[in-house]
Amino acid sequence: MLTIVTENTDRLLLTRAEIAAVVPESDNAALDALNARVSALIVKACNVARAGATPPTLRLESVSDTFRLKSLQDVLMLSRMPVVSIASLTEAGVSLTEGTDYECDRSAGLLYRLSGTERSSWACGTIVVSYSAGWQTVPHDLRELACKLATMIASEAGRDASLGAMEIPGVLSETYRFGRPDDPLVPAEIMEGLQRGGYVNRNAIG
Repeated sequence: MLTIVTENTDRLLLTRAEIAAVVPESDNAALDALNARVSALIVKACNVARAGATPPTLRLESVSDTFRLKSLQDVLMLSRMPVVSIASLTEAGVSLTEGTDYECDRSAGLLYRLSGTERSSWACGTIVVSYSAGWQTVPHDLRELACKLATMIASEAGRDASLGAMEIPGVLSETYRFGRPDDPLVPAEIMEGLQRGGYVNRNAIG
């Protein structure tokens, strides 16, 4: 179970100046709305775990995961990634030490129990992990993907975004429909970039 300890109210992936650079003829209100839409679409595509009614974000937040294990587990998958720091980890109420009792793959958000120098299994019972995860400064490649998505959305304004066209002079001319204008999925090339960059959270289950 994911709990937000300290919410980051700045969920935007771009500054106003950055989004204005790719959509220069818009006023501030339109830029802010587009920025919020782009950020929300990318967060959804990255499968960022939600905690209750608090909107999910890729930006840095302090959170807590509670695991109630009914069987031995080789690895614990944290809800958020990348992990920046772990404030505390308790197993059945006993505080564990990173590097001695467990180790963390911070990029993937994976926790491994240690027994001496070898990996062991997490025991049945309650495990509570308090940690910080996400980006304080948005990585360059993620900003570039957000800018590209903003440009795509802006270019579709004023036309039916679900329509496309294919034309081969003298051979073929047709219009086709490839999706709803309100489809929440980002274009394939953006999605591929998010996957290559390691931004898609494969741990989150909702």
